[in-house]
Amino acid sequence: SGLISHSVPSPRFFAPGQHNPVSLHCPTPFSSLRFGTYHKYVSFSEPAVLRVFEQVLARLPGEVKEMPIKYIKISKMACMNFVLAETSQKMQVCREEGDTLTPSSKMAFAMSTQSSIGQYMKSAAQKTRAIKIFKSIFDQVDVFITPTTARLPKKIDKSSLTYGEHDEYNMNMSVWFTQLANLCGLPAISINAGYSDEKGLPVGVQLMAPWWREDILYTAAAALETELKPPVRKYKP
Repeated sequence: SGLISHSVPSPRFFAPGQHNPVSLHCPTPFSSLRFGTYHKYVSFSEPAVLRVFEQVLARLPGEVKEMPIKYIKISKMACMNFVLAETSQKMQVCREEGDTLTPSSKMAFAMSTQSSIGQYMKSAAQKTRAIKIFKSIFDQVDVFITPTTARLPKKIDKSSLTYGEHDEYNMNMSVWFTQLANLCGLPAISINAGYSDEKGLPVGVQLMAPWWREDILYTAAAALETELKPPVRKYKP
């Protein structure tokens, strides 16, 4: 998903004086920040992730506002189309340089060749629509919060260390919440929120803020880490 993390909206998208891309000082204290989430979107997470996430929501200041996001599936497809397009370009470079690719990488590259210019243009249009949706969301909240990933970390199979693997389900669950930030060019930060009770595996939360408002992210993340204190791992994985 990091392949398109450079997709930042032009400053012309904002009204003059609406952003300050230099200062990291947030004039709004943590206790006054407005938080929002979308439970229908978050509900795709594994139960262990949801338990930790709900505990975090309970520690946030004020009421967490429910912020529905339209066209999530289409936006996620648009994000994947951008990834496929850039993967296809990388495949050509690998061929020219004679790189040796694992079977799983060859499979991923083969899939990337199926992306058409028509799909790319539709994805670009959806990106514009998604940006407008999040602009509306951030008119109502300062921070949009989700889990970092929808599932607990997966144990790496020994054969994967040698041959690699193409695990579509694991990949999709791992980037379930980060794709929208990448698609819209939103600043986002993740912090450790705790550990699963069953396996002692880490669970993170992701904070997203309006464009050019990294100051809000640093303020919210630092205060939330202090509020949560160092999470205690009950069981060793």
